[in-house]
Amino acid sequence: MESELFARVGRVTKTHGLKGEVSVASATEAPLSVLEGCEVWFVPPPVGIRSATVLSTRQGPKGTLLTLRAVEGVDAAMSLVGREVLVRTDALPATWFEEAPEDELFDGFSVWDEIHGDLGEIVETIFTGANDVWVLAGPLGEILIPVIDQVVLDIDEEAGSIKVELLDGLIDGEV
Repeated sequence: MESELFARVGRVTKTHGLKGEVSVASATEAPLSVLEGCEVWFVPPPVGIRSATVLSTRQGPKGTLLTLRAVEGVDAAMSLVGREVLVRTDALPATWFEEAPEDELFDGFSVWDEIHGDLGEIVETIFTGANDVWVLAGPLGEILIPVIDQVVLDIDEEAGSIKVELLDGLIDGEV
């Protein structure tokens, strides 16, 4: 098990409904249902809500939905959007740490777009403050792909492939 006190389990992506539920994009393949009953912390902490107890979890249309004690109403939930969700490592089951490291989740996936075709495979993930960046090695050389909704169109985990729409200038020699 890791010696760190906290583990990043996801990021709050949006609110859900009017009662204060939040949608969380998981940082791992492990189910977030293990968080029920756990206290989670938000980073950076919003004004007023530094942590909350997870009352329930359920699968939503675009992530896991969390109901949190002390988060009542859409305004309180909105203050959490964009925040990282952390939990104490000693509150997680040992199996949590057996999952693939986050930086290797998409390694080996093939990436393609409709204009350039096969762009290559993901060989590394770079973590930046704003968004992750995938490093591809392929027929067009090394390409850096920002992991943002505007670029990443579809991820087929079963096939190990990702469809993207490249922004101008991401391929050397192209303007």
